[in-house]
Amino acid sequence: MTGEPQAVRWVTHTDGLAAGRVVDAPGELGRRFADGALTDGLVDPTAVWLWLRDGLSWRDMGSAIHKALRAALAEPAGWTIEPAPGEILELVTAELLNGGPGEFVRSHGGSVAAERVGDAVTIRLGGACESCPAAEHTLRHRLVGELRRHCPDLVELESHNGRINLRVRPVSG
Repeated sequence: MTGEPQAVRWVTHTDGLAAGRVVDAPGELGRRFADGALTDGLVDPTAVWLWLRDGLSWRDMGSAIHKALRAALAEPAGWTIEPAPGEILELVTAELLNGGPGEFVRSHGGSVAAERVGDAVTIRLGGACESCPAAEHTLRHRLVGELRRHCPDLVELESHNGRINLRVRPVSG
């Protein structure tokens, strides 16, 4: 992940898993959390995000963690996950803004920033894109459209002047 060498986003099918913070996982992956090798984990609809303890490297641990993750994903009932919609939305948004949609904005002389407040994230255009007549289109179709692929329960709270506030619809239960 950009700017976080201890974190990796494993793009994979997460069918049968709720989105949120990993509290416990089955098998070897769970043991890696228990022994402190993995310090954190989040699940989104398209990926699992994992953080290694400082002092460990993905070069040394990546293959074993990947194997443990694949085995754990085969046992969705063995996971314990707590909701973390704001954290997931913030991470997915940051990755998106560091990739293609953010590059598109920057290629037009603009800037784009995201800020999390609670479970909501505000995306704001700046520079040449701030007052551009196409700002609304860029927000809705380039940024929010791509976010929806990763967070299908995305809800728009409000939008105006090159800024949009979003959150993920809470899971009812």
